[in-house]
Amino acid sequence: RNPKRDDAADVSRRESKKNKRKNKDISESKSEKDKSKKSSGKRSKTSNSDWKDYWLKQGILVRIVSKKLADGQYFKRKAIVEKVIDKYMAEVEVLDSGPRADDGGDVLRLDQADLETVIPSVGKRVRILNGPHRGEKAVVKDLNKDKAVASLELERDGTSAKKVAYEDFSKMS
Repeated sequence: RNPKRDDAADVSRRESKKNKRKNKDISESKSEKDKSKKSSGKRSKTSNSDWKDYWLKQGILVRIVSKKLADGQYFKRKAIVEKVIDKYMAEVEVLDSGPRADDGGDVLRLDQADLETVIPSVGKRVRILNGPHRGEKAVVKDLNKDKAVASLELERDGTSAKKVAYEDFSKMS
């Protein structure tokens, strides 16, 4: 038996245990950070049941964001949601691309992943698509482009909804 070898093995085992503890501490602190990030999201003030992963509503304006659809023919074009097929699918009617153009009228069946909301200017009517005021009509009072949020005034009672994310409302047709 070589005493130098045994000492080296002991040192190696001790270092290995230290590294395991250190890695465990690091992974625990990472998971704690992840938990705090999840719980400190912008939507933590209200219950999660207020937010859905689907947002399509009949009568809203949307923008088509799919470049693959008809070789990009409809990319960045606006459309009106005519009919909601299921939670994630809608029939939309494409609008004319300009005041003199007569290229709209096509009716497409699209997934909400191929669409985005249209944000109007201050004073215009919107439909709230997500959150505690889901489904309600409102008027845009203020837009914060840096933070991508708006202040809205609900039509039913005049109450204010502040810091509503751009993705949570859309212009009404």
